[in-house]
Amino acid sequence: MYPGENAAMGQKNEARFRALMEKADYLTNISQTLSWDMRVMLPAGAAAYRGAEIGFLAGQLHALQTSEEMEELLLSLEADPPEDPVTRAMAARARRTFDTLKRVPEDLYAACSAHTLRTEQLWPRARAESDYELIRPQLEQAFAYRRALAACWGFEDDPLTGLMDRWEAGDTRAEMDALFRELKAALVPLVQRLRDLPPPDRTPLLGDFPKAQQKALCRQVLTAVGFDFQRGRVDESAHPYTTFNHRRDVRITCRYFEDDFTRAVGSSLHEGGHAIYWQNIGEELAGTGLDQSASLALDESQARFLECMLGRSLPFWQWALPLAGRHFPGLAGTDPEAFWRGLNAFRPTPLRLEADELSYNLHILLRYELEKELFDGALSFRDLPEAWNERSASYLGVRPRSDGEGVLQDMHWFSGYIGYFQSYTLGNCYAAQFLGAMEKDLPDLFDRVRQGDFASVKAWNGAHIHRFGATRPARTILRDATGEDLNADRYVRYLAEKYARVYGL
Repeated sequence: MYPGENAAMGQKNEARFRALMEKADYLTNISQTLSWDMRVMLPAGAAAYRGAEIGFLAGQLHALQTSEEMEELLLSLEADPPEDPVTRAMAARARRTFDTLKRVPEDLYAACSAHTLRTEQLWPRARAESDYELIRPQLEQAFAYRRALAACWGFEDDPLTGLMDRWEAGDTRAEMDALFRELKAALVPLVQRLRDLPPPDRTPLLGDFPKAQQKALCRQVLTAVGFDFQRGRVDESAHPYTTFNHRRDVRITCRYFEDDFTRAVGSSLHEGGHAIYWQNIGEELAGTGLDQSASLALDESQARFLECMLGRSLPFWQWALPLAGRHFPGLAGTDPEAFWRGLNAFRPTPLRLEADELSYNLHILLRYELEKELFDGALSFRDLPEAWNERSASYLGVRPRSDGEGVLQDMHWFSGYIGYFQSYTLGNCYAAQFLGAMEKDLPDLFDRVRQGDFASVKAWNGAHIHRFGATRPARTILRDATGEDLNADRYVRYLAEKYARVYGL
């Protein structure tokens, strides 16, 4: 074959590979849309059939991603690497997916997918009825399936590392153990100190806040921080979450409580952080499989940054409180600093989604430790609720009143997100490091926030994080943006300084 023929063959294989990846993208996005509909709008009687539809699509995607054609094209692209960096990154990601899936027997993959759908559909009822025994066998089977998957990937002796590596490549149990030890050593004494202090007054936050006005306020806040309603929508669900179909179709949900509007604002900002990330991934990555976040921890950093580091700041509420007052006249005349102190009060709660910013990481630590014990066999699934309650009492000073407030409160394990919770704490650490770098580049950052000007925040995140999608590893994006490797130092300092100010220490 002549050099010109080699080049032509290479170009043909690149085109075939990109077409195959576009098909995979279509299947993924169709499945995501059906999953969103299942959680938000689906009639209860249609759940079983919808599960079968999603299972069918999962099978089609698996077949495509592990096909002989995919393997042939990957071998060709690896033998003669494309000049285009995007295609090279696509091939590297497709190879990781191919190797991951090819090691899993088809019957195990199908059984695991079907079980996850059934368990997720059962979880709302189990939580509403606070009936752990209703779903315990399914949870135990979910962990068994994840153990089997980890074994297929070569992690038979350390399933948790194998599962964590799926969410963020390179994560290990040893690394996470070290990170949580550092956070636990710094945060538990601070929590214990604050328990003995009179908390800031939360009266300014209390009132009657009708849902319709909350929705209007949250829409205004989301618009201000950069969520594009022409390429996204907001709906309501029992557990707020974000569905990523495409950068032009990113959907979030919220939950509203008429005695506390700040919870809806917080969850809107959190899910909005995810959504703005996805909406601003480079257009050239559409249909490549790279038009997604670099990792779930990096994704969480954008949600936690917007929800907490901006959304729980005093400058944010100096802007947002007058806006909220137009919807809720009872807030008229409220002092923004008193409101901010009440919002950030250390307030032990058994519920992660209601946690203050300081104790939030102890909720994650609790889940991480219990996952380890379940995989190690040190804890049985029958004893899990009591172990959860005891750990909550020890770390947070509050014991759940029911399993609905305890082990059943999160949908994650029941939706297959096992070995995932550390992503939230990693995201917090990333977010603190990004904040430090952003403040260097934008010394007037919080002056702009005080004026309701978030354009510079969106532009900085877009330039340093969002536009790259999954073309670069998350740790590379972090290092390039901040000049630092992952560490907990900035996050610990951020929390210590913030709570010293909140409590006047």
